[in-house]
Amino acid sequence: MTARQPGNIHPRTIPSQYLLSGLAFCGCGASLTGHSAKSGRHFYYQCNRKFKQGNEVCNGQAIPKSKLESAVITQIKSRILTEENLENLVSLVNKDLELASVQYNERLAVIDTELEDIRQRLNRLYEAIESGKLDYSDLSPRIKDLRSRQSDLEKSRVLAEAELLASGSESIKIEQVKAYAGDLKQLLAEAEISECKAFLKTFVKKIEINGNEATLKYRLPLPGLKNGKEVLPIETLGGAEVSIGSTPKDFSYTFALSI
Repeated sequence: MTARQPGNIHPRTIPSQYLLSGLAFCGCGASLTGHSAKSGRHFYYQCNRKFKQGNEVCNGQAIPKSKLESAVITQIKSRILTEENLENLVSLVNKDLELASVQYNERLAVIDTELEDIRQRLNRLYEAIESGKLDYSDLSPRIKDLRSRQSDLEKSRVLAEAELLASGSESIKIEQVKAYAGDLKQLLAEAEISECKAFLKTFVKKIEINGNEATLKYRLPLPGLKNGKEVLPIETLGGAEVSIGSTPKDFSYTFALSI
């Protein structure tokens, strides 16, 4: 414990103390990592590329830990987790879900039409062989091609059905979102850093710092989701496991950052 105290180590990342580690990024694309001053009394976020390679690779300035975290939490509470904003987000996401459902059903219809056409072609070829009109050796390459296409289409159909299921057939309920947002607000005010960070990662994708501006990129906050994505593992006809996830619409919010 003594060895890990900020005052006794070289300035470096101390993950457990930084709420935004893994979420905050510099405008140059590098992550913002947490550091402490040599005295161990001051903590800040700094571009990791600049920290490792020097001022010539990035001109981003160090940001006091308390200022950045406070500003982000304040904006999340006052701008993102408001009833008006959440109602707007739910409306937009539900429209996307409805459109996705229509598109997936159209895709399934196209696949089913081609599958039926292939089945009829194969049946005609089999009948020609059984009647003795044509030899199997003559039709074998064509039958092989049709069977291969049939197999590909059947796998595509399984994936399309899984995507339709994962996209969500029911609209998102605003009451559920508001209740979760209320829990988030209370947790951000009272919980430990590790718990707050876990909840933030359920809907915040990225926080990008460009000079005196910060941009929050996020998804609709919903319980049971990680980064706005719920993964559904399925097994295709070929035995390969594929993860299909629902990916609600992404949003962003930019605000002035006083450093």
